[in-house]
Amino acid sequence: MDKIDWHLWQSFAVACRTGSLSEAARALGTTQPTISRQIAQLERTIGQTLFSRSQSGLVPTDHALALVPIASNMIEQANTLERLARSASAAEVTTLAITASRVTGAEVLPPILASFLEIYPAIRIKLSLDDAVENVLERDADIAVRHTEPTQKDLWGRRVGAVPIKLYAHRNYISRHGMPCDVAALTQHRLIASSAHLRQVPELTRLGLQPAFDCDDDVGLLAALRAGVGIGYCQSPLTSEERNLIPVLPGHAFAVLPFWIVTHYDLREIPAIRILMHHLGKHLGAYCNRLM
Repeated sequence: MDKIDWHLWQSFAVACRTGSLSEAARALGTTQPTISRQIAQLERTIGQTLFSRSQSGLVPTDHALALVPIASNMIEQANTLERLARSASAAEVTTLAITASRVTGAEVLPPILASFLEIYPAIRIKLSLDDAVENVLERDADIAVRHTEPTQKDLWGRRVGAVPIKLYAHRNYISRHGMPCDVAALTQHRLIASSAHLRQVPELTRLGLQPAFDCDDDVGLLAALRAGVGIGYCQSPLTSEERNLIPVLPGHAFAVLPFWIVTHYDLREIPAIRILMHHLGKHLGAYCNRLM
């Protein structure tokens, strides 16, 4: 059997994962015909059919399903090799990709990353704000700041703390509408919330509360809170420097949000990633412990 071009295995593995030639092409930054040709070439080389085509997309054969874990491991090892090779020279500028939820990425991380870049000017940061869990296994990011414990066996993570989620309102809103004295009194106020989030808080859903301002983006919810639209929730440490946001029912924490920093197990000893993980852990821990 002729030696098989590495790119053919890469296209095969990504097509298996995505179940679509177009999605595989998008993931690899190429075209659908290129992926189709590469898979056809791989099938000719090994003398086996790897996919059946249907209206719903690509369906891997049993033979393909047996091969894809090995091919995926090859991708991981190749990416790790490239990352280690690139980190060998301290003189070269290194770019690290971080992913975080939208509020954490927009409100919490910038000052932490600013202090990091002052100390390590040869490192550049690429920050992705996304509430979806990006797969560090596939190198969508070098480091993820997440609010759930990682479950994939090849990921390494550390819990650095947790923050309460409490209710707040702009002082102008309270001056116009008064302060609720208990949870039941919230029914007399405008609530800023995501309907999906609200369904996860039984204490509030039992009251039949509906958001007066409904937004599925936490950045939008925080902006409405700062604008005085009504009573809303946010990470409590965010309000420590917000003079116009005052606590509503301060004895109630309606949720607790943990903070995890996560990377691939094979990347944790790369110098640049190790120092950034340490910096994030130190400063996110301080953020979680901020007086609220």
